[in-house]
Amino acid sequence: MNRVIVHIDMDAFFASVEQLDNPELRGRPVIVGGNPFKGRSVVSSASYEARKYGVHAAMPIRRAYKLCPHAVFIRPRFARYEQVSRQIMEILLRFSPLVEPASIDEAYVDLTGTERLFGDPAETALRIKREIKERTGLTASVGVAPNKMVAKIASDKDKPDGFCVVKPNEVKDFLAPLPVMAIPGVGDVLASKLKKLGIETIGDVQKFPREVFKSIFGRGGEELYDMCMGIDNRPVKPPKERKQLSFERTFEKDIKDRKILRQKLLLIADHIAERLSKRELVARTVTLKVRFHDFSMITRSQTLNLPTRSHEIISETAEKLLDKVPRVPIRLLGISVSNLSPLAGRPAEIFVDTQRAEKLIDALIAIRDKYGYTSIKRAFELMRDKE
Repeated sequence: MNRVIVHIDMDAFFASVEQLDNPELRGRPVIVGGNPFKGRSVVSSASYEARKYGVHAAMPIRRAYKLCPHAVFIRPRFARYEQVSRQIMEILLRFSPLVEPASIDEAYVDLTGTERLFGDPAETALRIKREIKERTGLTASVGVAPNKMVAKIASDKDKPDGFCVVKPNEVKDFLAPLPVMAIPGVGDVLASKLKKLGIETIGDVQKFPREVFKSIFGRGGEELYDMCMGIDNRPVKPPKERKQLSFERTFEKDIKDRKILRQKLLLIADHIAERLSKRELVARTVTLKVRFHDFSMITRSQTLNLPTRSHEIISETAEKLLDKVPRVPIRLLGISVSNLSPLAGRPAEIFVDTQRAEKLIDALIAIRDKYGYTSIKRAFELMRDKE
C-alpha cells in the first residue's frame, strides 16, 4: 500500500494571527518580532505584504525596518499563537491518530488506510484545509505525497493558500526541475560544491548513478541521492509525552537591575503556569536558564518537595536561583519545569496550599482566551507601557 502523507503549513502564521485579531492590519505589511528602534530582536514572522519587500523570518528587525519602514511592527504573543495551534492540531487528530507537529505552525498527517473512513485521501486533505479555514479564519498550504519530504516540498509550491498533490509515479518528475537546495539539509556550502560538479537541480542528481555520490560524499552522498530520487521512509511519529515545559526571553538590552529581572521572571513564570494548567500537569523541578552579556550561559535547578503549577511558587523558586547567579548584565532569562505528572494524581492536601494562586491562573486563562493575551496585564507592565 502506498503511503499518503500530508504536510500542513500555516501561511505567515504569527503575522496572520495578528491580522485576524486586528482587522485594521489586513492588507498591510505586518512584521512580528519587536521594536525596530531598540534592541537586537529578529523577525519571527512577516505577512506576505511585507515579504514583497524582501522581509523574512530570522532577519534582524532593524534590517526589516530598512526594507519596509511603513510596516506595522508587533511584539510576539506566543500564548495566542499556541492557542490557535492547538485548535489546528485538534482538527488534524480527527482524521488520523498519526499526527506529528513539526513546529507551532506545521505538522505531518499520515492518512494511509483512511479511505474507508473518509474517502480519497487527497479529498480528505482538502477537507482538512477547508476546516482549518472555517474554524480559525487562517489559510494553510497543504502538500500531499507518498512521504514526508515530498509532502513538505509540495506544501511550499503554491504558497500562500496552496494545495499540491504529488502521486507516487509523479515524484521524480515533480522534484527534477527544483534546485538542489530544495532538499532538506542542503545549504549554501553543499550547493556550491555540487555546482562545481555541474549539478544545480535535483534532476541533475537523478542523471547520475548512486555510486557516484557515495564515492564523492560518502554516506551523506547516498542520503542526498535517495532524497533527490524521492525516497524518504521516515514514519510520521506522534509526539512523545512531554518531559518538560520551558519559556525564555531575550532582552532588547542587557539587564543588570535585579528588580527588573525579578519582574521578567514573574512574567515567564506566568507563561509556564498557564501552559501547565492547560495541559493539566504539575511539576516538581524548576530550572533557571541565564545567558550573560558575553553569551556565556548557566543553568540552576531546584526540586520542590511537592509538585506545583502555581506561578508564585515557580517564580519564587526561580528568584532564589537567580540570587546565586553573578550580578552582571544578563541577555536572556528562561525557566523550564520538569518531573511532570498529571494534576489529577496530585494529593488533595497539596491543592489547599496553592488554591488561590492556581485559581488566579485559571481566571487569567479564561480572560485571555476570550479577549486576547494582552487584555490583562500586571501593574508593572502597564507602567512600563506608559513610559
